[in-house]
Amino acid sequence: MSEMKSYIEDTTEKILKDLSTKEQRERFEEGEWNVPLWHAIQEAGLTLLGIDEEKGGVGGDYEDVFAILHIAGKYAAPIPLAEVIYANQFIAIHEGEVEDKLRVIHFENGSDEELKYVPFARYADEVIVVSTVGYKVVNLALNEISSNKENIAAEPRDTVKVIQHLEYRKLNTTFENALEDYTNYMALSRVAMMTGAMESVLALSIFYSKERQQFGRSLYKFQAIQQHLAVMAGETAAANANLAVTSAAYQTNVGKEQIAMAKIELSANANLVAKAAHQLHAGIGMTYEHELHHFTRRLWAWREEGGNETYWADKLATMYLTREETIWETITQVKGAEVHV
Repeated sequence: MSEMKSYIEDTTEKILKDLSTKEQRERFEEGEWNVPLWHAIQEAGLTLLGIDEEKGGVGGDYEDVFAILHIAGKYAAPIPLAEVIYANQFIAIHEGEVEDKLRVIHFENGSDEELKYVPFARYADEVIVVSTVGYKVVNLALNEISSNKENIAAEPRDTVKVIQHLEYRKLNTTFENALEDYTNYMALSRVAMMTGAMESVLALSIFYSKERQQFGRSLYKFQAIQQHLAVMAGETAAANANLAVTSAAYQTNVGKEQIAMAKIELSANANLVAKAAHQLHAGIGMTYEHELHHFTRRLWAWREEGGNETYWADKLATMYLTREETIWETITQVKGAEVHV
């Protein structure tokens, strides 16, 4: 954790509180890119976190990165902050210095001429295409973008037809390692963002239960409603603890295992919180006018991104099955023969 973490969090909170409001999110879903929000994010240096100053960054570490992504989720910010941070870090590592642009990264899945499911391509400057033979930086202004795909949260997931014929540059690692690193990062970024979104879902639910009257008293005074809120509060508190532990372990030798467990847990519990919130809000929570869906749709979208529960459960099982220690020995750090010593 860097010394400037509190300052970074305060700065991010102020920016998003002013520039990621319900009205601005609605305009984004109608096709309007939030220029003031993105410019404020860039001017604050948030897209260059985790990059050394001599390489054009602002310093900081991954705990700082996941801390601001947590806040981005809390305000359902309609920007590809997680993707741009990683893409900038990739450029800094491979080219030594980075110029701040709205760039995202795409791992080739069969063709480098048609890139599918590229996040926010319609608003991006560049996409870094990574393949088994290296990487290339594609200027999106010079290529064709199909802008008719979105995830359930209305976040763009576009198709790019690459017209430019560019030479691949050398990766400083293998394609498999690069893809694994990106998957781990995206999984924890979604954990951070889901944790923030869960906080807002809980806050909206508490507010509504105090404001809404039924049979002459506020909803929160009914035991069934209290149970809903208690479950939601418990899962949100657990998510925060999970995020803190996993962020701290991100670059350690147990990082991948922690990420797998965190993503499995958050994906399942985020769905539980979203369902409980919609039950509590009843009909009003299903309308477009109420902002609850800005957070619950993101919870449902993000649980599938960065690997869903099934993907990470398979990964976790493989980790345990390929170790010499049993699961019990792994958890307790005690060898079987030492149990009764």
